[in-house]
Amino acid sequence: MPTRLSRLLILPLLALAPLLQAEEIPGAKWYRYYDENNRPNVTDSLTPEHIARGYDALSGSMQLIKHVPAQRAATAEEKAAAKAKREAELQQAKDDKQLLRLYSSPSDAEHARDRQIDALQLRVDFSTNSLAGLRQRRAAEAQKAASFERTGKPVPADLKTSIGNYDKQIQSAQTEITQRKAEQEKVRSDFDPVIQRLVTLTGKPASAAPVTAAPAPAGKP
Repeated sequence: MPTRLSRLLILPLLALAPLLQAEEIPGAKWYRYYDENNRPNVTDSLTPEHIARGYDALSGSMQLIKHVPAQRAATAEEKAAAKAKREAELQQAKDDKQLLRLYSSPSDAEHARDRQIDALQLRVDFSTNSLAGLRQRRAAEAQKAASFERTGKPVPADLKTSIGNYDKQIQSAQTEITQRKAEQEKVRSDFDPVIQRLVTLTGKPASAAPVTAAPAPAGKP
């Protein structure tokens, strides 16, 4: 029956169990270790206490195969790192489970990504068409203003206002295109690690990523 002293020694060693690993020793059938009173003991299985104290690996005929020295106790930093690693692994497993509920394969995630990119592209196309029309109408107003200037007449205030309004609408359309293009790139970058993780989890390959259109040149009004 363990003494009070041995129990006090065993408890902190058990806390180190995740950090103390038994060595694989071919042919080992028995293990000899020395207790707190330096008495030899033989067992057929190892505990964290044995590993921490050091032990001898013995053959079935009790011949020494290898002496394994005592393992040092883990530092506070090592314990914290081991705990953080275990927590990260648990969180990763939880995240993977949730990910597989959302997408059964890399292609599922690719389709979701492509749908978002295509929806944004519709807005880009709409703004691009609007921008072309705005530039044409502004150019027509600018020609009218130039006609007044060539004849030495002042440009009417309402014509100046119209040109100014077109400039603002053109700038707004250009900003819309730039923002939607940036959103497309963010969708792509957000899905990249998701797709790669699904490749790892499912063993299924990912297809080539779609090529998004280059941002439309801002140009001048």
